[in-house]
Amino acid sequence: MIKSVLFDLDGTLLPLNQDLFLQAYLNQLGARVANVADPKKFIKQLLASTAVMISSRDEAKTNQQVFFEDFLPNIGVAPEVLLPVIDNFYETEFVLVKPTTKTSSDARRAVMAVAELGLDVVIATNPIFPLNAIRQRLDWAGVGDVDFTLVTCYEECHFCKPHPEYYLEIAERIGRLPVECLMVGNDVIEDLAAAKVGMKTYLVTDCLLNSQAVAAKADYQGTLAELAATITGIIRAENG
Repeated sequence: MIKSVLFDLDGTLLPLNQDLFLQAYLNQLGARVANVADPKKFIKQLLASTAVMISSRDEAKTNQQVFFEDFLPNIGVAPEVLLPVIDNFYETEFVLVKPTTKTSSDARRAVMAVAELGLDVVIATNPIFPLNAIRQRLDWAGVGDVDFTLVTCYEECHFCKPHPEYYLEIAERIGRLPVECLMVGNDVIEDLAAAKVGMKTYLVTDCLLNSQAVAAKADYQGTLAELAATITGIIRAENG
């Protein structure tokens, strides 16, 4: 029985071209820190430390802790100087990245269809961003006002996609068994990894990502519009 639906954000509820989004984000952030750090060195270390964070499987440390423990010693700028600049970027300038994304009414239709069934609605975005940046992107997607059961972010999560522990941690936090969850996402590698812990999967194909060019094995798949139109029927069929 499906009791919880986990939605990926970028490329799923929020249509975007990942490369364009990432480039705009890095350009804006690099420009913002230019007064306190060399932008090229900053971006290079940001990407390197993000890779360390994604690969970490240390359950004792949040993703945020893993990131900054690797990032700060290598950037050569005092934390008390750099961190307020980064925080200010997310508060005031992250919105400049919004034009690289789109809003689809189908995203809200899909989310509200699940909510109206009384199920848990979880935002299962890869937790490599602070909550502030995720909340803004939820607003851009047209679902910022929804009372989600959980929104995964780097301040709270201890694992990233595609590690199975990421999905197990979500299930534990919301008090569900993995087999009671349906993961909805657009990334064959990151989102369909939920199946490894027993979750059902729905592959959204509009902004499909498949970095390893592997055969996609999802329980369901379709466009975001098709998801919005069929999610109620899928859940009712799963729940008998």
